[in-house]
Amino acid sequence: MNSKLKDIVERAILVAIALFISLYMCQILNLSKFYAGIAALNVANLSDSQTRRQAYERTITTFCGGAVACMIAYSGFQENMFLYVLGLIMVCLLTEMVVKVPATVGCIAFTYIMLNIDPNRSPSQYLEERVIGTAIGAVMVAVIVTLYNRYRHKKSVLLEAYSPKEWHHHFKRAIIPGIAVVLGVFMINILNGYLDPKYVTKYTMYYCALASVVPFHIELKELFKKTRERFLSTIFGGIIGFLFVTLNLVGNVWSSIGIVIVLTFIESIIKVSGSLGGVVFLFIMLNANEKLTPITYYLDRVLGTGIGIILILSVVYLLKIFEKLKNRDKTIKL
Repeated sequence: MNSKLKDIVERAILVAIALFISLYMCQILNLSKFYAGIAALNVANLSDSQTRRQAYERTITTFCGGAVACMIAYSGFQENMFLYVLGLIMVCLLTEMVVKVPATVGCIAFTYIMLNIDPNRSPSQYLEERVIGTAIGAVMVAVIVTLYNRYRHKKSVLLEAYSPKEWHHHFKRAIIPGIAVVLGVFMINILNGYLDPKYVTKYTMYYCALASVVPFHIELKELFKKTRERFLSTIFGGIIGFLFVTLNLVGNVWSSIGIVIVLTFIESIIKVSGSLGGVVFLFIMLNANEKLTPITYYLDRVLGTGIGIILILSVVYLLKIFEKLKNRDKTIKL
């Protein structure tokens, strides 16, 4: 086994152990298992110091993004797309410039509440459940990785302090995906009139928004790379989840075993990050029911992700063309 594959398997097993414990903790506390699973997947790193930092960052940014959305929602402006864009800017500036943690996960929590994805839950209920679930999964994986590294006598790496970029970078980081999300909401509302409502839902809109907000990079080449990775990871994580449910391999134990398979397969064979594939797999394993079958969720997610990727790439590409034309006009005038 080469060293890269060994690292992938090693990380996957640590995630699976943390996931297994987190799922049972959430089951005892009657909390959603899904958010703990997401945190364990996305925080885990073979460096214990990096994992601890990411655990802290993910929990704090989730709270910040959700808190901003709650303020807007309880002011009576939930689903207002103009305030969605302004709020996204606020979340990016607050988390990056004031709290000094990455904004991405905060933008996810903010988006979920602002688009009113689950009308049966109040914004504060969603925020409470997500923050507690995130903390359980993030802390558990940080503890497991730290204990493992102590056992292996690995030294902790000293990390540099987080240094945010200039405010105008974060402004762009919010406004450009914000435009793509507004276009996505408009497009999905149109699709609702032509496709079966079972396959075009509020979640389609949410996954479309995530595909625009999460992988965002101002550089087009890097953005294309991230969106490609996101799409491939979604496809293969969903296929493995669908196979497990079809074979009736469900429950906390099989979810943990499946995560090892998902991460190892996607990262060693497909050669992209397996975290999102793990998220898709977990959603199918933990949330599938009669109303939301695995195939319905899978098609919903693929459709939403595909639309979101096309829109964010299009918006960034058009802005690049606009900038080139603007610079050319300046050169001609000079």
